[in-house]
Amino acid sequence: MTTIMRRQLFWMLFLFLPVLVKAQIADAGLKFLVTSAYEKNDSIKINNFRIQQAKIDEQTTKFNYLPRISSNLTYTRLNDDLVFPGDLQTLLLGTQSLLIKSKAGVPFNAPLPASVKLQPIPPISEKSILKSPANMQWLLFSGFKVENGMKAYQHQQKALSYLSDKQKTNIIIEISDLYDKLALLNAGDSVINRSQTVLNEQKRFVEGAIKNGLAIPLDRKKIEFALEKLNLKKVENDSQRLTLIYRLHQVTGIDVDNLSVLQPHLQPILLLNDSSTVERVEIKSLNEAIEASRYKEKAEKSDYIPKLAAFGQYEFLKKDLTLLDPRWYVGLRLQWNLFDGLTARNNAKKAVLDRKIYETQKQAAEDLIDFGKARAKQQLQTAHQKISMVNAQLSLSAETFDFVSKQYKNGLTNMTELLNALNDLEKSRFDLQQAYYEQRRAAIQLSDVNGTLFNNF
Repeated sequence: MTTIMRRQLFWMLFLFLPVLVKAQIADAGLKFLVTSAYEKNDSIKINNFRIQQAKIDEQTTKFNYLPRISSNLTYTRLNDDLVFPGDLQTLLLGTQSLLIKSKAGVPFNAPLPASVKLQPIPPISEKSILKSPANMQWLLFSGFKVENGMKAYQHQQKALSYLSDKQKTNIIIEISDLYDKLALLNAGDSVINRSQTVLNEQKRFVEGAIKNGLAIPLDRKKIEFALEKLNLKKVENDSQRLTLIYRLHQVTGIDVDNLSVLQPHLQPILLLNDSSTVERVEIKSLNEAIEASRYKEKAEKSDYIPKLAAFGQYEFLKKDLTLLDPRWYVGLRLQWNLFDGLTARNNAKKAVLDRKIYETQKQAAEDLIDFGKARAKQQLQTAHQKISMVNAQLSLSAETFDFVSKQYKNGLTNMTELLNALNDLEKSRFDLQQAYYEQRRAAIQLSDVNGTLFNNF
C-alpha cells in the first residue's frame, strides 16, 4: 500500500466511519492502527525472516534425495611412464614374435627374419594424465533422517509463526492502550469545555450581580482563577496528547498530521462470554517447539540406520585411460554407521534436553495463565462495580451542582460552595471516563489471557 493510499484510507476511517461500537474490542480505526503497526514492527519482520530460513532448511533437507552431479578436470604428471614388469614385457614380445611367424608361415624354431621389427610394448600409462570425469551420487534411502529432519523444520516454522502472533498480541495491547489514553484525554477536554461553559455563564451572572450590588468583585476573580486552572489542564492534556501521537507514529509509521485527527471515544467493552477460552499462542508455539525437538531427536538417531545410495562415473576423455580404468560405471552403496564417536547419540540427548526445556517453559506459562485468568476476571468485575459507583456519584454531583447553583442565584450560598460543587461534578465526569478506560483495560487483559484477543483484529 502506497503512502498516498494509506493516507486516504486513514482519513476515510477517522472522518466518515463510526468511532466505536459498544461490545466491540476494536473499531475500524483501531484495527487500522494495529495493522500498520504489524507492518512496521521489527520483531515481526525478523521472525518472518527466521520462518523463511526454516523453510529453506526444510527444502535443503528434502533436496538430499536429489542426485548430486559434479564434473572436474584433473592433470597428473608422473615421474615416469607406468610400464609392465620386464619379464612380462619379454613374454609379450615373445608372443608377438610367435604370432608373426605363424602368420608368415615361418617354422616355430626358425629365427625371425631381420627385416621384421617387433613393436615395442606400450606403457600402461604415460607420464602425463588428463582426465575429466562426471560423478553422480544419489541418496535413495536415508534411514528416515531426511523425513524426520523435514518434520522438525515444519514444526519449527509453526512455532515461529505463533511467536509472531504473540508479538502481534503485544502490539494490540500497546496500541489499544495508546488509543484509549487519547480517548481519555478527549473526554477530559470535553469535561473542561463543559466546565468552562458553566463558568462563563456564572461569570456573566456575577458581573450583572456586581452592577446591581448583589455580588462582590472577589466572586468574579474566583471564577477567573477557576477558568485559568481549566486552561492549564487543557495545556497539560495537549502535551500528553502530543506524546501519545508521537508514540503512535513511532510504532505505526503513520504521519503525525494524520494521527492528529484521531477522535476516539471511550465506551465499556461488553464481553459476551468472558469464560470463552482458546489455547494461547505461547502454548501453541511451545507445543510446536516440543514436536520439533522430538523429530530432531529421531533424525539424530537415524544416523545408526543403514542408508542406501546409488553412484556412478563417466569419463569424457578416454585418451589417458589405462587398461584398468573403465569408461563408465554405476553401482549401489549400503552405508551403515556403526560407530561415530557417539556424535549422533550426544546430539539426540541435546534434542531431549531442548524438549525438557520447552516442557518446563510450557508448564510455567500455563501456571501464569491460570493465575492471569483469575486476576483478570476479578479486575473486570471490580471495573464494572466502579462504573456503577461512579455513575451514582455523577448523578449525585449533578443534582448537587444544580441545587447549589440555584441557591447561589438566590443569594443563599457563596461562590466558594458553587465552585466546589462544580469541581465535584467535573471530577465525577472525568472519573466515569477513567472508569471506562480501566474497564477496557481489564476486558482486553481478560480477552488476552483467554487467548481470544487476537481473533478480534
